[in-house]
Amino acid sequence: MAEINPSAENIREMLTEALARLRKANEEYFELLERGLSSSPLPIADQAKQFCSFMQRNASATFDFGDKLVQARDVQDALKLQSEFFQGQMQALTDQARSMGESAMKAATGAFTPKN
Repeated sequence: MAEINPSAENIREMLTEALARLRKANEEYFELLERGLSSSPLPIADQAKQFCSFMQRNASATFDFGDKLVQARDVQDALKLQSEFFQGQMQALTDQARSMGESAMKAATGAFTPKN
């Protein structure tokens, strides 16, 4: 029977490996989704691609946060990382909402513009 050694370093190593596998699976998922959207004849495919790009960036930021959190040495370090991550995600959400709003306005304006 294998001996279980729950040292902090072993736990960090296991979490790092798990995060790497999850990151790879996430990348494969978004590649598949992107291929599907590229071949889509739907008129909202461009907006869906933009939304997919935002989701991909947010997921990547979350994995980066996980990588940093695994290396945190104490609770204070972890809380600092959490605060920085939260602030970054709120800024990203604001930027993404602005961009999606602008895209929606352009699409709406184009839909109601008379064609000659």
